[in-house]
Amino acid sequence: MGATCCSDQNSSSKGEIEAQSASVLDTTPKLSIAFRANTSTDSEKKVVYFKKAPLGMSFTSNTMPIIVKDVTDGGEAKSIGVEPNMVIEKIGDEDITDSTYNDAFQLLRQKVDELPK
Repeated sequence: MGATCCSDQNSSSKGEIEAQSASVLDTTPKLSIAFRANTSTDSEKKVVYFKKAPLGMSFTSNTMPIIVKDVTDGGEAKSIGVEPNMVIEKIGDEDITDSTYNDAFQLLRQKVDELPK
């Protein structure tokens, strides 16, 4: 009767407990952005995870693909390895390569607004 603690009945393996603990502890919102190293479609790809806003990067407005123009010293982008001339391919789980600039920028703004400031 009641809940049991620390018994052998219904216990998980140590690995399962550690995995559950890690997923419970890591609740910080993150924004994944997939980049290409440059405008070549076969260039190296890199996924980074932003944990706070502002992102600390700029790009030319109204132009696709979205290419990083500048990375702010001390900013989030620079600290996680974003460099000028990298091309954004995905924002979160959404591929933006065939999107309009307005749709891609709106998605980016929406995702950034979900991050802690």
